Amino acid sequence: MKISELSLEEVELITRVAWLHYMEGLTQREIAQQLSLSQPKVARLLDKAQKIGIVRFAIESPFGNCLRVEREICKRFSLQDAMVVPCLPQNDVFEVLGKAGAWYLERVLRDGDLVGIAWGRTLKQVALSVKNAKVKNLKFVTLVGGLTASASLNPYTIGERLASIFDGECYYLYAPAVVENKEIRDFYLNERINQKTLELARKAKWSLVGIGAVDARHSIYALTGFIEYQELELLRQRGAVGDIVGQFYDRNGQILDTPLHDRTVALPLSDLRSMQNVIGIAGGLNKVPAILGALRGGFVKILITDERTAWEILNAS
Repeated sequence: MKISELSLEEVELITRVAWLHYMEGLTQREIAQQLSLSQPKVARLLDKAQKIGIVRFAIESPFGNCLRVEREICKRFSLQDAMVVPCLPQNDVFEVLGKAGAWYLERVLRDGDLVGIAWGRTLKQVALSVKNAKVKNLKFVTLVGGLTASASLNPYTIGERLASIFDGECYYLYAPAVVENKEIRDFYLNERINQKTLELARKAKWSLVGIGAVDARHSIYALTGFIEYQELELLRQRGAVGDIVGQFYDRNGQILDTPLHDRTVALPLSDLRSMQNVIGIAGGLNKVPAILGALRGGFVKILITDERTAWEILNAS
């Protein structure tokens, strides 16, 4: 049997079962329970996945990332690509998306590529999940200043780990992500070393960014103490739904005019619109407005998310 002889629905089911088994580590019995299938059918689907070439050393569906929801998201938001992965309710969405992001990078990166890096829990999991460093001499560059807390989420830490895995180098913005006032921000941005870093960042072939929600329970800004809850609430009241590299935007993807941005040391969010291959990785229902705003704003060109979130994005749009 050839894959061309199967319907899209059949390929979608085979790919989902293969992902859950080989990437998430679920047993055939667990998959059967979660997807309401018989265990013998799960076994047959896994066998078929190997025979028709969806599973080799990794899950490589000839449909690429063109399962039904991926195709619809790409079409609706004019994306270059989308990767939507199954995520069961009991799974850690950051870990699942970290594995997906790592797999995507391993598939697209080539020797000598320049990669921009932001911050966040999902990007931390990407760095922890990369296994197959088949390419070498990669250069990583941070797109935003450093965090003063939560070192494991820091763009410096993430960039350093990825650079060591890929036998490469990492270039940093030497400044905190948020400073006390515009004058200090301008001082850091006018430093020659930081100007060179930003110039390099704009040339990145690939960029990896998280998408933050305007939610005190989950916002990296709030959790690391860069801004107070009241300031975050004021941003929400002004229409903010999310942030990328520490800069906030509304549901239509319009960048907010806020004094916070005058204190932020980062690549301007508007620059992402003109950069190639910007990969946004985010998931969870609380992130739907933030992801939708990022897509409408054209800040990301490639989206990696989980299945439930993807469908909610389409419904909300």
